[in-house]
Amino acid sequence: MSITIGQLLAVPELKLRLVHDGGCNGTESIVWVHATDVVNAAEFSEPGEVLLTCSTNFPLEDMSNANDLSLLRRDRRKLGLSSSFKDAESAKEPYDELWMHYVSSLSRAGVMAIGFGVKMKHPVIPQACIDAVKQHNMLLFEVPEEINFSQIAKTVIRSQAEESENVQRVMYSAQRELFEASNDRNPIEAVVNRAALLSSGWAAFIDNEMRIISISNQSMRKRAMTLAARMGKQKEHDGDTAKSLFGVAGGAIRYCVCLIGRKSRAFGMLVVSTSRSGSYGDIFRSLGVAAADALMWSLPQHIERFRSESRLRAIAMGELQAGRVQSAASIMGPLWNWTPSYPARLYCVEPFGVSNDMDFATMSIESACLESVFGEYEDRLWILTSKDGCDAVERWIEGSGALDSGYAAVRGPRSFPGAFNKAVQNLLLHRAGSRDSVLDITPHELVDPDLAQMYAEELFAPLKDVPAAENRSLMATLRELMSASFNIGTAAGRLQVHRHTVENRVVKLERLLGLDFTDESARVRLWIAYSFIRDAEQA
Repeated sequence: MSITIGQLLAVPELKLRLVHDGGCNGTESIVWVHATDVVNAAEFSEPGEVLLTCSTNFPLEDMSNANDLSLLRRDRRKLGLSSSFKDAESAKEPYDELWMHYVSSLSRAGVMAIGFGVKMKHPVIPQACIDAVKQHNMLLFEVPEEINFSQIAKTVIRSQAEESENVQRVMYSAQRELFEASNDRNPIEAVVNRAALLSSGWAAFIDNEMRIISISNQSMRKRAMTLAARMGKQKEHDGDTAKSLFGVAGGAIRYCVCLIGRKSRAFGMLVVSTSRSGSYGDIFRSLGVAAADALMWSLPQHIERFRSESRLRAIAMGELQAGRVQSAASIMGPLWNWTPSYPARLYCVEPFGVSNDMDFATMSIESACLESVFGEYEDRLWILTSKDGCDAVERWIEGSGALDSGYAAVRGPRSFPGAFNKAVQNLLLHRAGSRDSVLDITPHELVDPDLAQMYAEELFAPLKDVPAAENRSLMATLRELMSASFNIGTAAGRLQVHRHTVENRVVKLERLLGLDFTDESARVRLWIAYSFIRDAEQA
């Protein structure tokens, strides 16, 4: 760490004597040491400096020198003050005012402390200087005659050189750790956690939709969103030139917000915060930028890999929905180490669609829900997990910002088709009464899929005893009848057979199935049963 004002004053070889502490606790790091005797020193000073002066351009306080009055007039004119006083007796108040103005301007410039060298001109520090320092609450120390200002400057410069080397060593190690983390299968979470550890604070990644994708400390969610909004306002104001935001909030809390991406491809922003103070600020700024660079480098290729795998995930979920578990398992093998065990639970989450905005949200499932397989299918996200993985999935759903979700039990491989429908039904029940309507649900989603499948199998069982050719003609007739709203003539036309042929087939179907096709309730049950049989045949 760069030398602090307290450490400088404690160097025994320098023999510095503290005159007034200015309310400082000694932990403030020195930015630079500046030696000058000019009265307008504030014009050349910067925040965090220590100003060293012998004040040779200031008159003596007792005005014992013949040139002191003219010197006082010159100094006051240089500072824009009135020089209308006659003699040494009337110059006491202007002299005090000169020091007050001098110290006041240094305080406004952010000068940390004044080191006053005695006996070069002034035998002691002028009382007017001490009074002004106390008035403006600045730190003042005395430099003895035998100590050259260059000794003080060398002490500070040597410390700063050591600090610069230390920063380079620390940042080299930090950059290496951050880029290693960016190679993780979930680089966002890995880099966020590593940045939080290195900064001794917390970190978060927020996407373009202002959603927290990953955060190292959940209690900081509100603070992260506040800082992200502040970065958003700066971007609105500065346009594409806005890349990062640094500052101090709530006293000693330092923060760094970096946009990740380019003009044509923005990913989001990284927020890093620490409560460490002192010269750590230089390291912290570099750390935040390095973490953002690591994500900038890794995200494009990781997203490409994830999107490629997403296509396989969608196919796997489609195979499970159709009941082809072995086919799904062969696809899942290269993607996940975990394979389904029963009983399991299937979650349905929406709104999730295959889009750039959802990549970061779905990517986070990989590390948040280890005992799970997932994929986007038919504009919904499906997560299949073991009994022990349910808590992790539900925590992820709660933190993902998804509006609605539902789930269903999976008792074994054969229950997947029904579980998909039941999960949707459960989701729709959760949606009921919310701002999203349930009016767009499909007829299948209105009935219990397992019960409907059992009913369909039993209803159409008698047709299995009919010769294959006749079975096909009867099922084709049934299909066209339902498509034509049971209009005999329309169905006959589509089948390209005589009307009486269709009528005869209807009689036989009613006898085999035990249904009266003129009864509306029977038609509804027939439609439901046929749709489930048809889906099973297509699968």
